[in-house]
Amino acid sequence: MAEGAPAFRPDVLILGDSHAVALQAGCAAHGIVPAVLSFSGNLWHQGQIGLSPRTGIRARGRVWQGRVTDLGRALGRDNVLSAELPVLACFGFHLGRIVPAFGYNGHQADRDLFLADPEAQFASSGLVQAYAASMRRGHLRMLAQLARRVPTLAVVPPAIYPPGNYPAFVETLKEGIRALGVPLIDPSAELFPGAAGLPGAFRSDDGVHGNADYGAAAIGMMIARGLIVRPGRA
Repeated sequence: MAEGAPAFRPDVLILGDSHAVALQAGCAAHGIVPAVLSFSGNLWHQGQIGLSPRTGIRARGRVWQGRVTDLGRALGRDNVLSAELPVLACFGFHLGRIVPAFGYNGHQADRDLFLADPEAQFASSGLVQAYAASMRRGHLRMLAQLARRVPTLAVVPPAIYPPGNYPAFVETLKEGIRALGVPLIDPSAELFPGAAGLPGAFRSDDGVHGNADYGAAAIGMMIARGLIVRPGRA
């Protein structure tokens, strides 16, 4: 990187999929400057995003790697990762890419829903764990490696989808992340305990993401717990 390159000094790096939008809005609401690297859940699901010793993050494809290069240029360095820049990691779930396929033949992980549907096939917790591991082992490995390099907080996506297989996969993946020793927070579960999914007022217009109000509430909770430090309050 050439001397005198423009230097962007964010307070946090948000790395993930489209759920990064709400977290970005939440940071802005609390006076926190975020850097953002957001890629489609399809790219994450396909294993197109990983770590790089040179640039920090590796994205296959010139367009996607261009996002990493552009951020590095703004930061004034090649490697976008730094021990001084904590990461909010909203990747590793991408449930829409795996849960529908899991239930295609009627497999149901929720006992009550299974009993209520004579066409359903029961899916044990072991089956859910094995399936989730086969699909997300690489993502969890990346989270663990990332956490060894830089301060990392895994952020669970908001509870959007219906009961049944989706909650089972969320809990399984949360357990997998915690087992690796990666700090994790599930904002919607803690903000709205007992709720049947994310309340409508906190959903985006497309219905499958949290909105800016959700992002502000989630980031506010992280600040209150000392998981994110506001500028000037370190």
